[in-house]
Amino acid sequence: MKLKMAGLKTLCLAVGMAWLSSASAAGFTMKLAHSAAPGESRDVGAHKVADLLNGHNSCGLKVQVYPSSQLGGSNDMIQLLQLGSVEATLLPASFLVGFQPLLGLLDLPYYLPDDPHKLLKVHHSQAMKDLLATTSSKGIVSLGVWHTGYKEWTGPKPMEVPADYKGLTARVMPSQVLVEQNRLLGLQNVSMNFGETYSALQNGTIQAQDNPITLIYAMKFYEVQKYMTLTDHGTLDQVFMVSKKWWDKLPKSCQTEVQAAVDAGSKVSFDKTYEDIGVAMKAFEKAGMKVVKMSPDQKQVLAKAVQPTRAFYVNLTHQEGKPYLDKFDAVIAQVEK
Repeated sequence: MKLKMAGLKTLCLAVGMAWLSSASAAGFTMKLAHSAAPGESRDVGAHKVADLLNGHNSCGLKVQVYPSSQLGGSNDMIQLLQLGSVEATLLPASFLVGFQPLLGLLDLPYYLPDDPHKLLKVHHSQAMKDLLATTSSKGIVSLGVWHTGYKEWTGPKPMEVPADYKGLTARVMPSQVLVEQNRLLGLQNVSMNFGETYSALQNGTIQAQDNPITLIYAMKFYEVQKYMTLTDHGTLDQVFMVSKKWWDKLPKSCQTEVQAAVDAGSKVSFDKTYEDIGVAMKAFEKAGMKVVKMSPDQKQVLAKAVQPTRAFYVNLTHQEGKPYLDKFDAVIAQVEK
């Protein structure tokens, strides 16, 4: 019954999207949907994309931004992209692992550079382009990755060593790599809608969660969590994706302009993210949430505890992920010099 209802929901959304796209595909409209609230860094970046393309482009492309999950949740967006009913969206890589497990590489803890400017070099590398290209076979073209900050753990106590995690219940995103990460730390995983996380923390259904500082601020988790530990254990970076059905109809010159706009939006989103982190940290202090800093040595202890996620990822992808890991290893080694 649940599967039938899910299918019906997707069908209804597809019909709705088709109605919104009353213009033909040749009209080159782009509905750009995301889950962030208006004014949040992803939304600001999305509007930069829209402004650039609406202001001037060779193919007469018209872009409309739909924030706050107006056109559906994360799973809906993936399906609607594949159907061609929505043209573009921004989603965390974690939500893509279910349909393309190779992207689980981006969820590996303590793997990508913890310096944001070095991380951007990885984002712009050929290794990243090769990894993102694997979504094409699934009906989705991935045009880039937008950095939105590093993930930190919040909970009822400092979470500095593996023993601090054992027995705590935490929300986990729909990525098997993250499920394994939490299991290795001794956490009890709970899968839930992101919008339910605040109330779950408030009533004790879960005790901990991990997200970038800007999301901890936007969702007001600091109101119901006593501690935030600056673990910087991973990213929740967003993949900018478009429907392959739609993309393949665009003239080459238009594809080039869309790619340039996406790159510009990424820069705007990055700058806004780090501007908002400063605002968030002041709010945390005012609310009385204690911020725990960690030394490199402490982070290394946690990194060692979750190191088996690397082998887990390779097994999850039936060894297909190994060549991608090798490419990323080489790029990371280069940027870390």
